[in-house]
Amino acid sequence: MIEFDYYQSMLTISILIVGLFLSFIIGCKKKVDISIVITLFLWHTFFSLFYYFFTLSNAADAVVYYYNSLGENLKFYPGSPFVYYFSSIFSKGLDANYLNVTLVYNLFGILGLIFLYLSIKKYLENLPWIWICLLFIPSMSFWSAGLGKDAISFFSVCLFLYTITTNNKTYILFPISFFFMFMVRPHIALMMIVSFVLYFILKSRVHILFKVITLPIILMGIILSSSFVQQYVGLEETSVDSLSNYVDQRQGYNQSGGSSIDLQSMSYPMQIFTYIFRPLPFDAHSALALFTSIENTILLFLFIYILFKSNFKLYTFIEGKNTWLLIYAFLTCSMLAITTANLGIATRQKWMFMPIFLYLLIYTFYQYKQNHRMISIKK
Repeated sequence: MIEFDYYQSMLTISILIVGLFLSFIIGCKKKVDISIVITLFLWHTFFSLFYYFFTLSNAADAVVYYYNSLGENLKFYPGSPFVYYFSSIFSKGLDANYLNVTLVYNLFGILGLIFLYLSIKKYLENLPWIWICLLFIPSMSFWSAGLGKDAISFFSVCLFLYTITTNNKTYILFPISFFFMFMVRPHIALMMIVSFVLYFILKSRVHILFKVITLPIILMGIILSSSFVQQYVGLEETSVDSLSNYVDQRQGYNQSGGSSIDLQSMSYPMQIFTYIFRPLPFDAHSALALFTSIENTILLFLFIYILFKSNFKLYTFIEGKNTWLLIYAFLTCSMLAITTANLGIATRQKWMFMPIFLYLLIYTFYQYKQNHRMISIKK
Protein backbone atom coordinates (compact mmCIF):
# COMPACT_ATOMS: atom_id res chain seq x y z
CA MET A 1 0.00 0.00 0.00
CA ILE A 2 3.03 2.30 0.48
CA GLU A 3 4.35 2.75 -3.06
CA PHE A 4 6.48 5.84 -3.43
CA ASP A 5 7.15 5.40 -7.13
CA TYR A 6 7.38 8.25 -9.61
CA TYR A 7 3.76 8.12 -10.74
CA GLN A 8 2.35 8.05 -7.22
CA SER A 9 4.66 10.89 -6.17
CA MET A 10 3.50 13.04 -9.10
CA LEU A 11 -0.11 12.16 -8.28
CA THR A 12 0.44 13.22 -4.67
CA ILE A 13 1.85 16.57 -5.78
CA SER A 14 -1.03 17.04 -8.26
CA ILE A 15 -3.68 16.35 -5.61
CA LEU A 16 -2.04 18.81 -3.20
CA ILE A 17 -1.78 21.50 -5.90
CA VAL A 18 -5.43 21.05 -6.92
CA GLY A 19 -6.44 21.12 -3.25
CA LEU A 20 -4.52 24.34 -2.60
CA PHE A 21 -5.95 25.90 -5.78
CA LEU A 22 -9.54 25.09 -4.78
CA SER A 23 -8.86 26.35 -1.25
CA PHE A 24 -7.71 29.69 -2.66
CA ILE A 25 -10.67 30.00 -5.03
CA ILE A 26 -13.24 29.24 -2.32
CA GLY A 27 -11.62 30.71 0.77
CA CYS A 28 -9.71 33.81 -0.34
CA LYS A 29 -12.16 36.68 -0.64
CA LYS A 30 -9.66 39.28 0.62
CA LYS A 31 -5.89 39.47 1.04
CA VAL A 32 -6.22 38.84 4.77
CA ASP A 33 -7.73 35.43 4.00
CA ILE A 34 -4.63 34.15 2.19
CA SER A 35 -2.53 33.44 5.28
CA ILE A 36 -5.45 31.84 7.12
CA VAL A 37 -6.41 29.60 4.18
CA ILE A 38 -2.81 28.47 3.68
CA THR A 39 -2.51 27.73 7.41
CA LEU A 40 -5.77 25.76 7.40
CA PHE A 41 -4.60 23.82 4.34
CA LEU A 42 -1.25 22.91 5.91
CA TRP A 43 -2.82 22.16 9.29
CA HIS A 44 -5.44 19.82 7.90
CA THR A 45 -3.03 18.12 5.49
CA PHE A 46 -0.69 17.42 8.41
CA PHE A 47 -3.51 15.60 10.16
CA SER A 48 -4.34 13.72 6.96
CA LEU A 49 -0.77 12.40 6.82
CA PHE A 50 -0.89 11.62 10.52
CA TYR A 51 -4.19 9.78 10.02
CA TYR A 52 -2.67 7.85 7.11
CA PHE A 53 0.27 6.57 9.17
CA PHE A 54 -1.96 5.99 12.19
CA THR A 55 -4.28 3.69 10.20
CA LEU A 56 -1.34 1.68 8.85
CA SER A 57 -0.58 0.41 12.34
CA ASN A 58 -4.06 0.54 13.91
CA ALA A 59 -7.33 -1.09 12.91
CA ALA A 60 -9.40 1.40 10.92
CA ASP A 61 -12.32 1.45 8.49
CA ALA A 62 -10.29 3.60 6.07
CA VAL A 63 -8.04 0.71 5.04
CA VAL A 64 -11.08 -1.53 4.50
CA TYR A 65 -12.72 1.18 2.38
CA TYR A 66 -9.63 1.41 0.19
CA TYR A 67 -9.31 -2.34 -0.41
CA ASN A 68 -13.03 -2.68 -1.10
CA SER A 69 -12.80 0.14 -3.64
CA LEU A 70 -10.53 -2.11 -5.69
CA GLY A 71 -13.27 -4.71 -6.04
CA GLU A 72 -15.76 -5.31 -8.83
CA ASN A 73 -19.50 -4.58 -9.18
CA LEU A 74 -19.44 -1.54 -6.91
CA LYS A 75 -22.79 0.17 -6.37
CA PHE A 76 -23.70 3.85 -6.30
CA TYR A 77 -25.73 3.49 -3.11
CA PRO A 78 -25.87 5.42 0.21
CA GLY A 79 -23.59 4.41 3.08
CA SER A 80 -20.39 2.41 2.76
CA PRO A 81 -21.12 1.36 -0.87
CA PHE A 82 -20.90 5.02 -1.89
CA VAL A 83 -17.49 5.35 -0.20
CA TYR A 84 -16.29 2.25 -2.09
CA TYR A 85 -17.69 3.59 -5.35
CA PHE A 86 -16.34 7.12 -4.97
CA SER A 87 -12.92 5.87 -3.82
CA SER A 88 -12.73 3.54 -6.82
CA ILE A 89 -12.75 6.57 -9.15
CA PHE A 90 -9.26 7.28 -7.85
CA SER A 91 -7.99 3.88 -6.70
CA LYS A 92 -8.97 2.18 -9.98
CA GLY A 93 -9.53 5.05 -12.38
CA LEU A 94 -6.25 6.82 -11.53
CA ASP A 95 -4.47 3.83 -10.00
CA ALA A 96 -4.01 5.90 -6.82
CA ASN A 97 -2.52 4.24 -3.77
CA TYR A 98 -3.97 4.46 -0.27
CA LEU A 99 -2.08 7.68 0.53
CA ASN A 100 -3.37 9.51 -2.51
CA VAL A 101 -6.98 8.44 -1.98
CA THR A 102 -6.62 9.63 1.62
CA LEU A 103 -5.43 13.02 0.33
CA VAL A 104 -8.52 13.23 -1.91
CA TYR A 105 -10.72 12.84 1.16
CA ASN A 106 -8.47 15.30 2.96
CA LEU A 107 -9.66 17.86 0.42
CA PHE A 108 -13.25 17.42 1.64
CA GLY A 109 -12.09 18.14 5.17
CA ILE A 110 -10.07 21.20 4.10
CA LEU A 111 -13.01 22.67 2.21
CA GLY A 112 -15.27 21.97 5.18
CA LEU A 113 -12.84 23.84 7.44
CA ILE A 114 -12.74 26.75 4.98
CA PHE A 115 -16.54 26.92 4.82
CA LEU A 116 -16.60 26.99 8.63
CA TYR A 117 -14.08 29.84 8.57
CA LEU A 118 -16.15 31.80 6.04
CA SER A 119 -19.25 31.29 8.19
CA ILE A 120 -17.67 32.86 11.28
CA LYS A 121 -15.19 35.21 9.60
CA LYS A 122 -17.16 38.44 10.06
CA TYR A 123 -17.51 37.74 13.79
CA LEU A 124 -13.87 36.77 14.26
CA GLU A 125 -12.84 40.14 12.83
CA ASN A 126 -14.41 41.82 15.86
CA LEU A 127 -13.26 39.34 18.51
CA PRO A 128 -9.86 38.74 20.15
CA TRP A 129 -7.47 36.71 17.99
CA ILE A 130 -7.66 33.73 20.39
CA TRP A 131 -11.11 32.86 19.01
CA ILE A 132 -9.68 31.83 15.67
CA CYS A 133 -8.05 28.92 17.51
CA LEU A 134 -11.44 27.19 17.42
CA LEU A 135 -10.70 26.45 13.77
CA PHE A 136 -7.68 24.46 14.86
CA ILE A 137 -9.31 21.95 17.18
CA PRO A 138 -7.15 18.86 16.55
CA SER A 139 -9.87 16.21 16.69
CA MET A 140 -12.03 18.16 14.23
CA SER A 141 -9.24 18.02 11.66
CA PHE A 142 -8.09 14.52 12.57
CA TRP A 143 -11.46 12.83 12.05
CA SER A 144 -12.23 14.77 8.86
CA ALA A 145 -8.83 14.09 7.27
CA GLY A 146 -9.07 10.40 6.43
CA LEU A 147 -10.65 8.12 3.87
CA GLY A 148 -14.24 7.50 4.93
CA LYS A 149 -17.65 8.93 5.69
CA ASP A 150 -16.47 11.44 8.29
CA ALA A 151 -14.60 13.70 5.85
CA ILE A 152 -17.61 13.89 3.54
CA SER A 153 -20.14 14.42 6.33
CA PHE A 154 -17.95 17.16 7.86
CA PHE A 155 -17.73 18.90 4.48
CA SER A 156 -21.48 18.57 4.08
CA VAL A 157 -22.43 20.08 7.45
CA CYS A 158 -19.95 22.96 7.06
CA LEU A 159 -21.30 23.71 3.57
CA PHE A 160 -24.81 23.52 5.09
CA LEU A 161 -23.74 26.05 7.75
CA TYR A 162 -22.11 28.35 5.20
CA THR A 163 -25.16 28.25 2.92
CA ILE A 164 -27.57 29.23 5.70
CA THR A 165 -25.42 31.90 7.34
CA THR A 166 -24.41 33.68 4.13
CA ASN A 167 -27.51 33.14 1.95
CA ASN A 168 -25.02 32.57 -0.85
CA LYS A 169 -26.34 30.49 -3.79
CA THR A 170 -28.69 28.62 -1.45
CA TYR A 171 -30.54 26.80 -4.21
CA ILE A 172 -27.27 25.37 -5.50
CA LEU A 173 -25.19 24.78 -2.37
CA PHE A 174 -27.89 23.31 -0.12
CA PRO A 175 -28.74 20.48 -2.56
CA ILE A 176 -24.99 19.73 -2.84
CA SER A 177 -24.70 19.61 0.93
CA PHE A 178 -27.78 17.40 1.22
CA PHE A 179 -26.59 15.07 -1.54
CA PHE A 180 -23.22 14.33 0.04
CA MET A 181 -24.73 13.88 3.49
CA PHE A 182 -27.42 11.59 2.10
CA MET A 183 -24.87 9.45 0.30
CA VAL A 184 -22.85 8.77 3.44
CA ARG A 185 -25.37 9.15 6.27
CA PRO A 186 -29.00 9.29 5.05
CA HIS A 187 -30.45 9.58 8.55
CA ILE A 188 -28.51 12.81 9.14
CA ALA A 189 -29.60 14.18 5.76
CA LEU A 190 -33.18 13.52 6.86
CA MET A 191 -32.54 15.77 9.88
CA MET A 192 -31.56 18.56 7.48
CA ILE A 193 -34.95 18.33 5.79
CA VAL A 194 -36.94 17.90 9.01
CA SER A 195 -35.18 20.89 10.58
CA PHE A 196 -36.03 22.97 7.51
CA VAL A 197 -39.70 22.00 7.71
CA LEU A 198 -39.87 22.95 11.40
CA TYR A 199 -38.10 26.23 10.69
CA PHE A 200 -40.38 26.84 7.71
CA ILE A 201 -43.46 26.39 9.89
CA LEU A 202 -42.21 28.31 12.92
CA LYS A 203 -40.11 31.17 11.59
CA SER A 204 -40.44 31.59 7.85
CA ARG A 205 -41.98 34.94 6.88
CA VAL A 206 -43.43 33.80 3.57
CA HIS A 207 -47.14 34.16 2.96
CA ILE A 208 -49.38 31.62 4.70
CA LEU A 209 -50.83 30.56 1.33
CA PHE A 210 -47.35 29.65 0.08
CA LYS A 211 -46.82 27.57 3.21
CA VAL A 212 -50.11 25.77 2.69
CA ILE A 213 -49.20 24.96 -0.93
CA THR A 214 -45.58 23.89 -0.42
CA LEU A 215 -45.85 22.12 2.94
CA PRO A 216 -47.64 19.01 1.59
CA ILE A 217 -44.94 18.63 -1.08
CA ILE A 218 -42.18 18.88 1.51
CA LEU A 219 -43.95 16.45 3.84
CA MET A 220 -44.36 13.97 1.00
CA GLY A 221 -40.63 14.18 0.38
CA ILE A 222 -39.96 13.53 4.07
CA ILE A 223 -42.26 10.50 4.10
CA LEU A 224 -40.54 9.00 1.06
CA SER A 225 -37.04 9.67 2.40
CA SER A 226 -37.91 8.49 5.91
CA SER A 227 -39.05 5.13 4.55
CA PHE A 228 -35.64 4.72 2.92
CA VAL A 229 -33.87 5.79 6.11
CA GLN A 230 -36.00 3.34 8.09
CA GLN A 231 -34.77 0.55 5.84
CA TYR A 232 -31.19 1.87 5.92
CA VAL A 233 -30.89 1.91 9.74
CA GLY A 234 -32.73 -1.40 10.14
CA LEU A 235 -35.91 -0.16 11.83
CA GLU A 236 -38.58 -2.77 11.27
CA GLU A 237 -41.61 -0.48 11.57
CA THR A 238 -42.43 3.10 12.52
CA SER A 239 -44.31 2.40 15.74
CA VAL A 240 -43.42 3.76 19.18
CA ASP A 241 -42.65 0.26 20.47
CA SER A 242 -40.42 -0.54 17.49
CA LEU A 243 -38.57 2.75 17.88
CA SER A 244 -38.11 2.16 21.62
CA ASN A 245 -36.78 -1.35 20.99
CA TYR A 246 -34.42 0.00 18.33
CA VAL A 247 -33.00 2.61 20.74
CA ASP A 248 -32.56 -0.03 23.45
CA GLN A 249 -30.79 -2.26 20.96
CA ARG A 250 -28.49 0.55 19.81
CA GLN A 251 -27.65 1.45 23.41
CA GLY A 252 -26.35 -2.07 23.87
CA TYR A 253 -24.01 -1.90 20.87
CA ASN A 254 -20.29 -1.08 21.09
CA GLN A 255 -20.14 -1.56 24.85
CA SER A 256 -16.86 -3.44 24.79
CA GLY A 257 -13.61 -1.61 25.47
CA GLY A 258 -12.57 1.19 27.77
CA SER A 259 -14.61 3.89 26.05
CA SER A 260 -18.00 2.21 26.46
CA ILE A 261 -20.70 3.79 28.63
CA ASP A 262 -24.03 2.67 30.06
CA LEU A 263 -26.58 4.86 28.30
CA GLN A 264 -29.58 3.09 29.77
CA SER A 265 -28.71 4.31 33.27
CA MET A 266 -28.45 7.95 32.15
CA SER A 267 -31.12 10.62 31.88
CA TYR A 268 -31.66 12.33 28.54
CA PRO A 269 -29.82 15.56 29.57
CA MET A 270 -26.89 13.47 30.78
CA GLN A 271 -26.82 11.58 27.47
CA ILE A 272 -26.62 14.90 25.61
CA PHE A 273 -23.87 16.20 27.91
CA THR A 274 -21.94 12.94 27.57
CA TYR A 275 -22.11 12.95 23.79
CA ILE A 276 -20.91 16.55 23.43
CA PHE A 277 -18.38 16.96 26.25
CA ARG A 278 -17.04 13.54 27.13
CA PRO A 279 -14.57 11.98 27.45
CA LEU A 280 -13.31 14.30 30.19
CA PRO A 281 -9.89 13.73 31.79
CA PHE A 282 -11.26 11.24 34.32
CA ASP A 283 -12.68 9.15 31.40
CA ALA A 284 -9.38 8.96 29.51
CA HIS A 285 -8.02 5.44 29.08
CA SER A 286 -5.45 6.15 26.37
CA ALA A 287 -3.23 8.96 25.07
CA LEU A 288 -5.72 9.76 22.29
CA ALA A 289 -8.62 9.84 24.76
CA LEU A 290 -6.63 12.10 27.09
CA PHE A 291 -5.91 14.50 24.26
CA THR A 292 -9.59 14.54 23.30
CA SER A 293 -10.61 15.05 26.93
CA ILE A 294 -8.48 18.21 27.12
CA GLU A 295 -10.29 19.57 24.04
CA ASN A 296 -13.66 18.73 25.57
CA THR A 297 -12.73 20.40 28.84
CA ILE A 298 -11.81 23.60 26.98
CA LEU A 299 -15.10 23.47 25.02
CA LEU A 300 -17.05 22.91 28.24
CA PHE A 301 -15.41 25.88 29.96
CA LEU A 302 -16.01 27.97 26.84
CA PHE A 303 -19.70 27.05 26.87
CA ILE A 304 -20.02 27.87 30.57
CA TYR A 305 -18.12 31.15 30.09
CA ILE A 306 -20.47 32.27 27.32
CA LEU A 307 -23.49 31.21 29.36
CA PHE A 308 -22.44 33.46 32.24
CA LYS A 309 -21.38 36.33 29.99
CA SER A 310 -24.77 36.30 28.28
CA ASN A 311 -26.60 35.93 31.61
CA PHE A 312 -28.02 32.63 30.36
CA LYS A 313 -29.94 34.50 27.66
CA LEU A 314 -29.31 32.42 24.58
CA TYR A 315 -31.97 34.07 22.44
CA THR A 316 -29.27 34.54 19.80
CA PHE A 317 -29.55 30.79 19.18
CA ILE A 318 -32.99 31.37 17.66
CA GLU A 319 -32.37 34.62 15.79
CA GLY A 320 -33.39 34.37 12.15
CA LYS A 321 -32.01 31.32 10.40
CA ASN A 322 -30.09 30.34 13.54
CA THR A 323 -33.34 28.60 14.43
CA TRP A 324 -32.88 26.25 11.48
CA LEU A 325 -29.30 25.52 12.57
CA LEU A 326 -30.31 24.97 16.18
CA ILE A 327 -33.12 22.59 15.27
CA TYR A 328 -30.78 20.56 13.06
CA ALA A 329 -28.07 20.42 15.73
CA PHE A 330 -30.59 19.51 18.42
CA LEU A 331 -32.25 16.74 16.41
CA THR A 332 -28.95 15.28 15.21
CA CYS A 333 -27.33 15.44 18.64
CA SER A 334 -30.39 13.89 20.30
CA MET A 335 -30.59 11.04 17.81
CA LEU A 336 -26.90 10.22 18.17
CA ALA A 337 -26.72 10.79 21.92
CA ILE A 338 -29.45 8.29 22.80
CA THR A 339 -28.07 5.57 20.50
CA THR A 340 -24.27 5.79 20.83
CA ALA A 341 -22.83 3.88 23.78
CA ASN A 342 -19.19 4.38 22.88
CA LEU A 343 -17.29 7.60 23.54
CA GLY A 344 -14.78 6.82 20.80
CA ILE A 345 -17.53 6.71 18.17
CA ALA A 346 -19.14 9.81 19.68
CA THR A 347 -15.86 11.73 19.45
CA ARG A 348 -15.73 10.99 15.74
CA GLN A 349 -19.37 11.42 14.77
CA LYS A 350 -20.24 14.53 16.79
CA TRP A 351 -18.55 16.66 14.13
CA MET A 352 -21.71 16.23 12.08
CA PHE A 353 -23.24 18.98 14.24
CA MET A 354 -20.42 20.49 16.35
CA PRO A 355 -19.43 23.08 13.69
CA ILE A 356 -22.92 24.53 14.12
CA PHE A 357 -22.53 24.48 17.90
CA LEU A 358 -19.23 26.38 17.57
CA TYR A 359 -20.84 28.89 15.22
CA LEU A 360 -23.70 29.55 17.66
CA LEU A 361 -21.26 30.05 20.55
CA ILE A 362 -19.14 32.50 18.54
CA TYR A 363 -22.21 34.36 17.32
CA THR A 364 -23.59 34.63 20.85
CA PHE A 365 -20.32 35.98 22.24
CA TYR A 366 -20.06 38.41 19.32
CA GLN A 367 -23.53 39.77 20.07
CA TYR A 368 -22.61 40.09 23.74
CA LYS A 369 -19.51 42.13 22.84
CA GLN A 370 -21.53 44.31 20.46
CA ASN A 371 -24.19 45.01 23.08
CA HIS A 372 -21.53 45.72 25.68
CA ARG A 373 -19.81 48.13 23.28
CA MET A 374 -23.07 49.97 22.56
CA ILE A 375 -23.77 50.36 26.27
CA SER A 376 -20.25 51.75 26.79
CA ILE A 377 -20.73 54.28 23.97
CA LYS A 378 -24.03 55.49 25.42
CA LYS A 379 -22.39 56.07 28.79
